[in-house]
Amino acid sequence: MAQHHILKNSILSEIINSISGKHFTTYTVVNKLESNYQDIFNEMKRNSRRNYQAVIGTAIKRFSIETNKIKQISSRDESPARWEKT
Repeated sequence: MAQHHILKNSILSEIINSISGKHFTTYTVVNKLESNYQDIFNEMKRNSRRNYQAVIGTAIKRFSIETNKIKQISSRDESPARWEKT
């Protein structure tokens, strides 16, 4: 199983729905994951100490493709990625 599959779409949906406003960044999701879902956050950080934020970003990208509830509004090379709720 890929590392980003630890973060399920249902949890990402809850996090994204809790964000006020239409625009957010990957860091917004990382911070909400850390404060509200510490067990998942700690597992991801433990398994990928140096790249956990990139793994979370990959999960967000997967969520975007699978659900069409958000879309990336930044260029591919911009970090952190900017997202928009659709």
